[in-house]
Amino acid sequence: MTKNKTESEAAGGISRRDFACHAAFAAATLAVMPASVLAQPAPALTFPAPQAPGNEQKLSPESQAEVDARIQVILKKYGDRLSDEQKKDIQRLVTEGQKPLEALRAYKIANSDQPATVLKIYPDALASSRRSAAAGAVRPRGKE
Repeated sequence: MTKNKTESEAAGGISRRDFACHAAFAAATLAVMPASVLAQPAPALTFPAPQAPGNEQKLSPESQAEVDARIQVILKKYGDRLSDEQKKDIQRLVTEGQKPLEALRAYKIANSDQPATVLKIYPDALASSRRSAAAGAVRPRGKE
């Protein structure tokens, strides 16, 4: 049984019938919900306050040298086009970007460590093709 798709369905949208079903379902859900749930205020979204420049964690000397080198490269390349405020932003962003790098570099890994996941493309298809190839290689030849 094949279903004819409309232009909106073919383009990835939903049909009018599906939209109407979803809208009816949403209205029915709201009708059966207790009034106490609907009367509750939505929780306020809170975002962490940006840290003041004096409260930041200190970087190791190697990381600080790397930060300084990156800032110098950026200022050498684009310094004549940047304002003082933009230069401060660059320094702040490069410094903030160094902290996750330190955490990543602290994770010890050796070349002999196996990956956490292995890419398996169509594992069932590979297994069945190996089985059929093995069966074909062992099959004795009969009279033709």
